[in-house]
Amino acid sequence: MARLESVQWRLLALVCADALSYVFAVVVVATITAVPISLAVGGGFGGAKVVLFFAGFLLLAYATVRLWPSSPEEVSGRSTDAADAIGLSASPTGSNETRFQRFARALPPARWVESPPPDRELSSAGKLFWSSLGVLLISYLMETMFGVV
Repeated sequence: MARLESVQWRLLALVCADALSYVFAVVVVATITAVPISLAVGGGFGGAKVVLFFAGFLLLAYATVRLWPSSPEEVSGRSTDAADAIGLSASPTGSNETRFQRFARALPPARWVESPPPDRELSSAGKLFWSSLGVLLISYLMETMFGVV
């Protein structure tokens, strides 16, 4: 019993490391894109905060649409997996890895650990959902912690 639990915790850690690397990559790319563009057009850091805010909500909307079930069978309750129950289902194919996902896996913490099994990793839509929350968090922190108006 203890062996099974340790395997589950290890799998959870691998999935979280993979997802955190993806979130970090999206947040950094969004921030590195928003700040120079805003500075170039005269918006300053306040403009970058607004761009990140809208980009975060656009990513959130896109991820929500991608997470939405496409058929009644997907929500019939057959799945007992907790990730499936909240809409963050495991990636069905696992082999559809994009260049951006390879880039994200090259970043810490995913570069320090092995990748989760393809059938158990978080779907790209699930990673994008968490990434959108990360982008919104950066926009929020720019306003509250750093006083960007």
